[in-house]
Amino acid sequence: MLKKICMLLMLVLLLTLAGCEPTEKRTGNTGDVKDVTGQKDPVTTVVKDPNPLTKEFVVYRVQKNGEEILIPEKVRYAAGKKSREEAALDALIHTDPVSKQLTNLFPPGTAVLSVKVSGDTATVDFNQNFASRGQGSYTERMMVNAVVCTLTEFPEIKKVKFLVEGKEIDTISGHMDLLDPLTRNPDVLKKPDKDKKKDNAKKEK
Repeated sequence: MLKKICMLLMLVLLLTLAGCEPTEKRTGNTGDVKDVTGQKDPVTTVVKDPNPLTKEFVVYRVQKNGEEILIPEKVRYAAGKKSREEAALDALIHTDPVSKQLTNLFPPGTAVLSVKVSGDTATVDFNQNFASRGQGSYTERMMVNAVVCTLTEFPEIKKVKFLVEGKEIDTISGHMDLLDPLTRNPDVLKKPDKDKKKDNAKKEK
């Protein structure tokens, strides 16, 4: 009788030890066991960005040296739910230039309220910060031309109309007439090196 009881106890002990072996020893896997206590059908909910793709835009930057020439830069920017035109201007206003030779002239707090495209004209509505302080002639010209050049990178846009808080403005600080839509000004765009070489060759002749 005593021998049977001892054998039974040994059997129970062996079964207990076997049950205590690590999961990886018994299954050959590690990290596969998930705690689903209290969950009948555990489901992971993933909230996706409605527009997760980061888009590339060409924006026009101002040089620190004060030269009245805009330099194009390619910027990757998360557009979110904004239209491509609004996202392009956001990238221009709210990102820092890649090159240390370039700078951002937009007043702090400047925001794009909307961009509406009708035919070949884009109408941009800025908040009050866009025109909240008196700019010099250089700052006003370069800031306005940077907006126009950035938007006219889209082939269908040829002209840009400026609004502030939904109202037409005739100027920011008296240096540019903004009452009528503006077209891209080739004088503020840097000439390619090939064109420079041609100009120099003509001068030498």
